[in-house]
Amino acid sequence: MIDFTDAPVIDHHCHPYEPDSAYLEPVSLARAFFHGIADIPRPDSGLKPRHWDATDALRFHFPYMGVVQTMICQLARVFGCPADLESVAAERNRRTAESFAEYIRMLYADAGIVGTVLDTGLSGNDPILGLTPGLRLRLFQMDPAMQRLLPRSESYREFLHLYRTALERGVREEGFIGVKAHLAERAGFHARPASTGEAEKAFAAARDGDDDAYKTLYAETFTETMLLCQELKVPVHLHSGFTGGLWKGPISDADPFLLASLLAEKRFLQTRVILLHAGYPWTKQAGQLAHTFPHLWVDMGQMTPWASLRIAECYRDVIAWAPLSKVVVGSGGHGTPEIAWLAAITAKIALKEILGDAVRMALMTEGQAEKAGRMILHDNAARLYNL
Repeated sequence: MIDFTDAPVIDHHCHPYEPDSAYLEPVSLARAFFHGIADIPRPDSGLKPRHWDATDALRFHFPYMGVVQTMICQLARVFGCPADLESVAAERNRRTAESFAEYIRMLYADAGIVGTVLDTGLSGNDPILGLTPGLRLRLFQMDPAMQRLLPRSESYREFLHLYRTALERGVREEGFIGVKAHLAERAGFHARPASTGEAEKAFAAARDGDDDAYKTLYAETFTETMLLCQELKVPVHLHSGFTGGLWKGPISDADPFLLASLLAEKRFLQTRVILLHAGYPWTKQAGQLAHTFPHLWVDMGQMTPWASLRIAECYRDVIAWAPLSKVVVGSGGHGTPEIAWLAAITAKIALKEILGDAVRMALMTEGQAEKAGRMILHDNAARLYNL
């Protein structure tokens, strides 16, 4: 029987941990998995809508999210305590009070996480990153770079020069291994690549805050990013699917199928693109695209662990068409380490279930299934980054 319990994992997409999350009240531990909109708006606070204050009516639901129920189940296994939120939170906080860093290392060892791709603008020697055990790789963030450079530029050409310089330096000197972009939210996956002339015309209005002009600027900068990443031989990590928050455009703008015309452009065929979050809920589309386009990969992060109660079906959606060599595991974790840990645990559960089914149905041998699972959990990401 195939078993991935001891298999190593590379978390292909995660965020740094926050020292303030060392102690969490039970409801706060549950809320760490909430990616919706809270119901007491604080529009002037600068907080994301999911961090707004919540009424008691909303707080009641946090422990009953499927992913939180799975967290409680699995933490109770690790702690040897009753499977209820109060008990696991109490034992968690007892351990983090002794050492938050040691608690994180314990979770990573339990899940087998040996490396992490971090979505962060922090420098490589920032002590915050030290909370993430194992090998750490970092992504260059396109959006913050644009927002930082836009006010400093007098023209699109100057802006593009500064942006290209920052990205090249980031990869060649600072060790970034890829670029994170938000095309769906900023311009829509349907957005056609803008020309340099269009970007120049839109530049002043974009700098002044015009949404339509910024979409044009973003689309052209994304085009340049795709080409530069090809030159630098690093992948573009593309946020996909709907994972919560407020959108200025239709949510359907994040359907991965809308990327087909862009991916089909010959000039982009040597740029590796990784769909973060597997396009959830459009997971079948993500798998189909990975089959169709030689340069597209699928990252299962945030689907693992958030879709825990449907995790096997979600994985089936993707690997129905995607080559098993082009699927990687991620978490989308942030703030507190239980997310990344649970992503690795649920990925192993899903792969054992669906690949075990393939063996029982004589669709794969046990050896093939074992190899495929280990590729998805670790080896595919290791190959992507020459680890």
